[in-house]
Amino acid sequence: MLTAPPTTLVTILASGSSLGAYVPALLLDRQLCARGLTTDVLLIENSFLGEKRDNIAKTKSAFHHNFALARMAQKLVRDIEPSLDHDGVERLLAAWESEGRTRFIVVYGFWVPILARYLARASFADAIRFDLVHPDSVISPSWRYDTTDPRYRHLWLCDGQQRRINYRLQVADTPPLAYEQRNGRFVIHGGGWGLGTYQERIPQLTAQGIGLDITVHEPGDLTDRAAAHRYYMIDPAWQPWERDADGRHRFAPLGEVAPDGAVVYTHCEDCPCVYELIRNALGIISKPGGSTLIDSLSAATPLILLEPFGEHEQRNAEAWLDLGFAIHYRDWAAEGYGLAVLERLHCNLSDARERVPNFVDAYCSLR
Repeated sequence: MLTAPPTTLVTILASGSSLGAYVPALLLDRQLCARGLTTDVLLIENSFLGEKRDNIAKTKSAFHHNFALARMAQKLVRDIEPSLDHDGVERLLAAWESEGRTRFIVVYGFWVPILARYLARASFADAIRFDLVHPDSVISPSWRYDTTDPRYRHLWLCDGQQRRINYRLQVADTPPLAYEQRNGRFVIHGGGWGLGTYQERIPQLTAQGIGLDITVHEPGDLTDRAAAHRYYMIDPAWQPWERDADGRHRFAPLGEVAPDGAVVYTHCEDCPCVYELIRNALGIISKPGGSTLIDSLSAATPLILLEPFGEHEQRNAEAWLDLGFAIHYRDWAAEGYGLAVLERLHCNLSDARERVPNFVDAYCSLR
């Protein structure tokens, strides 16, 4: 039987338009490299037809302004095939085969049709393994394909069916802060695309005198600024599918918006810049995306749940609630926005993260 040429390369397959897949992929990239492995992060948008990739920014803006539209579109997730540059995909697969690539981490399910082609063509197909890493607690919309082949291995950070944390993906080397050492503020956001009802909650929280660190996505998000809050914006010129001068994808540059609207963007090499805000915060007020679950557990920062984006996020919310890591915003508001309940959730998170293995360490031993 033919076997693949020996390789220590781990190919990490993700998406630039979904930061819920992009951020975990880059965390895995940095941390596996630190443990001596060679990695290559590839984004599916670089296999798209040009006009399909160009439309992503328009879709992002439309969904940011209309959460109902975003939720409806999410229910109509279609096949990825019409968006693909099939000649480009063929060149990609030929390169993988010539390089003998056999080890893959897949964080975004729309790669599966391309992987099926690779299995069909590679002379060493029996040596190939795809590790499917799920930031969400159940199957999310991109995983609409058949992955029952034994060469696919599903690795769940959180098992939503069993209500169990299997692994923690550590975002940074810095440990969580004790609750009494935190800055008294809350991070509020709508994920990478700024989706959801978080902007509707800001006036309510302002009226309670609660200080917020708010992520904004365009100048229109900065109307009615309150002095108690800090505002942070991702560099609008940043394109996740572009590589830097060293050939690496990088975390989004982020900057605090000054009172006059000026922004100085900074770039963090090993983790998203927003993570330090989350690590210092009393809570994250957000919809329950998979990457937000990772942040919450890594920083032992409670999640205050806003309306979910789709069924998978609803299941994420249910898992975090049952595990004692989260509270619904409406329930927190009904209790008077108190801190005692949040500190209990913080303690639960702190205890849990000490009990479960670090995913990257476990992956290295599983290989």
